[in-house]
Amino acid sequence: MIETRGTWTDLIAGVGLEIAEVFDQGQEEYIPGLSSVIQSKPGDGAQKNITGKTGVGEISRFDDGDDIPGGRRYKTYTTSIVWNNYGKFIEVTKNAIEDRDYSAELNEMKDLSVAANFSQDASAMQLFNGGFATTRDVNSYRMTWYGDGEPTFSTIHSTTVPGGSTASNASSTGIKYNYDNLETAYVALLEQKTDDGLPMSLMGKPMVVLPPTLLKEGEEITKSELQPETANNAINVYKNGLKCDMAMSVHLASTNGGSDTAWYVTVPGRARLVHYTRQSPSLEQETNIKNKVVTFTVDARWADAVEDWKRTWASKGDLATYSL
Repeated sequence: MIETRGTWTDLIAGVGLEIAEVFDQGQEEYIPGLSSVIQSKPGDGAQKNITGKTGVGEISRFDDGDDIPGGRRYKTYTTSIVWNNYGKFIEVTKNAIEDRDYSAELNEMKDLSVAANFSQDASAMQLFNGGFATTRDVNSYRMTWYGDGEPTFSTIHSTTVPGGSTASNASSTGIKYNYDNLETAYVALLEQKTDDGLPMSLMGKPMVVLPPTLLKEGEEITKSELQPETANNAINVYKNGLKCDMAMSVHLASTNGGSDTAWYVTVPGRARLVHYTRQSPSLEQETNIKNKVVTFTVDARWADAVEDWKRTWASKGDLATYSL
């Protein structure tokens, strides 16, 4: 017979509360920082379907006596988001608990609670690491990609608008990260268009997102008073985040399944890269009445999704041809 969750939680008095307290301390020790780069939203329901629409275009001139010109809107691609389960468990014996010899388990529970939040950061960053392909599972985390079927960072984004041309938000030559190339990316963001071909505003300050290997260059370019790559004392238009902010993530490093050359530009709060939390990390416990082993579990539900590629841009930074 399988007992339901929580049947024997009070078998060993006090230990559940003590480990729960350590879990809470771990949650306070590491708070996810993903919201500084991508949007963070609560999730609801069994799954979520995201779609959008174009505007009606520009209004047109018409002569006296003529009918006002008509226009129409177009539905964009649909992206279906399904929540993913993540978790781990630890088992502690009754004797270890009664002998008060379970400090290692307590430390591990704290580590697991830190890992629960750390994993959310790692999962969210896979939206960048996996952005040059359409593979769903990236470094053990499952991604939801935009419904156009192309990579998030693509040179051939299609559109649902009849007669519309393809669009690009990636470097076709893998340009490296430097001062001039950041300007190339910045202009590319400014010149992005809606699915029906109209200019769109950034509506926010761009942010360059880098792996650790490019941190030095990132700080020089976005914080130096003068241009870091010239000797002519030219003003650095990016200084102190004037035109572009900067973020670095260890999850983008090649040793962590990323790339040491790839770099990304996004508009936090406006780009449609989203981390949905359906269930925050939580702790539960159950005691097996036969062997008196207490099992503690940490589990959560979330999804990382690309709802649209616009207001993002990226380069592999490897100087290689890229045409996906």
